[in-house]
Amino acid sequence: MRKVNLADYKVKKKAVDPASPDNFTEYFLTYPVKDTILNLMFQREMQLNSAELVKQNALALKIEGCKETVILLEDAEWERLKKAIETFKGFHRDDTELVSRILEAEKVIPDTSRT
Repeated sequence: MRKVNLADYKVKKKAVDPASPDNFTEYFLTYPVKDTILNLMFQREMQLNSAELVKQNALALKIEGCKETVILLEDAEWERLKKAIETFKGFHRDDTELVSRILEAEKVIPDTSRT
């Protein structure tokens, strides 16, 4: 299993200060992690067939329904997410944290003592 952090994070931006055009103002925007993941999972470049679409949607529903800031994914689910990240072309600097969270997701050994 893999543990993926779904919490939104802040990205720093800079803009020209309207009061002083020679200076820049820094501000922060919230990066929507879940929404971005869901969009990546259904990009056309994935070329999902009908069976893959159903499996992808089941994973999407699991991610959407997660109320915690982290989610535990089965290896096959994590591989689906990883494939979506590796398929997409056009990332920018703001996406670095998201990509790292997925590609470097911590391996977790499930606790089977409770069963």
